[in-house]
Amino acid sequence: MSAAGRAVDSANPAGWVLPLQAYLPDGDQEDLLFDGVEQAKSACMKRYGFDYRPAEPLPKIGPKTLTDLRYGIHDRDVAATYGYKPAGDMSAYQREVRRLMEASVLGPEEEAAMTGQQAGAVAGSVAGEKLPEGGCGGEAHRRVHGSATPVSTLATDLSNEAYTKAQRTEPVRKVFRSWAACMADSGYTYDEPMDAPSDPAFAQPTVTAEEIATALADLKCRDTHKVAEIWFEEESRIQEQLADKHAQELKEAGRALKKAVQAADALRR
Repeated sequence: MSAAGRAVDSANPAGWVLPLQAYLPDGDQEDLLFDGVEQAKSACMKRYGFDYRPAEPLPKIGPKTLTDLRYGIHDRDVAATYGYKPAGDMSAYQREVRRLMEASVLGPEEEAAMTGQQAGAVAGSVAGEKLPEGGCGGEAHRRVHGSATPVSTLATDLSNEAYTKAQRTEPVRKVFRSWAACMADSGYTYDEPMDAPSDPAFAQPTVTAEEIATALADLKCRDTHKVAEIWFEEESRIQEQLADKHAQELKEAGRALKKAVQAADALRR
């Protein structure tokens, strides 16, 4: 394996670790940053007389980590029940998303206080009261992230770059060809592993017997030819190269992330 290594369960890609993950927030940190910003918004809005309730995070469905499903399906029990779809009740998930989106709608004055903009009124003020730059949303972002500048996306951008480049390496192209031949032996015609889950035939919300059969054949071919392992190895190698090339920038982004997490944690206390 690469220097990135794997977690305890080597058979479960969800526990594998890529080099650039060291510079990305994990799930708990993402939740903490989201909640910190929302708490700061609520405190700011209260100063202007609004009872803003911090938004709830959207329900989670799908990949549990950066590497879970990054290289395709890997859990036979899930595939046998849901095919290529996320494990869970999609209808319930969609209903909950709609509920949260509807609950987050603000009135005109609340929107003005949150954004610092209001059509037909004095910009940057509500009821004559001057607002912070960017409204309460801007203030909340600064309280957590330390400035008005956007959060660095360097680690994410490099991660995406490595993912794409890895697919063009000869070891990955070779294993894709082996996977495609294996699928053809079972009567399925796809060029690459990610072509199967994006097949328009499986776009409907309800899983079909054909989707499940395809997913199980796919999983068998993936396991036989070690598609995920080889892809992961190549991406890890490329990520390590990119991390070395952008070491200083990533270090700065990592420090900024650490400070933001500390600030968000303080706001929740």
